[in-house]
Amino acid sequence: MSRRLVTLAMTLQIATAASSAYAHHSHPYFYDQCKRVTIEGRVDRVEFKDPHTWIFLRLDDGTSYTVDWAPLSRLTKTGVIGAAKDALAFGARVVVMGNPIRDSAQIREHFPDFKSVVNPNTIDPISIRGGGNSFSWALSPSPNPPANCESK
Repeated sequence: MSRRLVTLAMTLQIATAASSAYAHHSHPYFYDQCKRVTIEGRVDRVEFKDPHTWIFLRLDDGTSYTVDWAPLSRLTKTGVIGAAKDALAFGARVVVMGNPIRDSAQIREHFPDFKSVVNPNTIDPISIRGGGNSFSWALSPSPNPPANCESK
């Protein structure tokens, strides 16, 4: 009996890890890698957590945006967390450049069981910069736009 429980536990753990990896690697299906937007606003709040850190910004015109950033564990591992917490305090001015989220119908083309309604003002950041360049974070450079965008 105990061997069966161990086998079941290992199977569930592998399945969970695989589904998490699949969801993470499906990011291009959720965010349009062929479009880039830049927004500038003030930090309303930040939720540093796994699997994603959320930065909530309010633009000068009152529009709210959500930035779907890296997990807390990665920010900690790479040494970004301290500077990020200091720079992303309530009211701090921030510039974010990144890819906008796709609409629900586009996501369902790849994930038919996707039932959520997306917030159209959600961005997957490529770079985040504090006002006055007090803080800067960016992904490694990639093609702008990616090579497969030209065929769309």
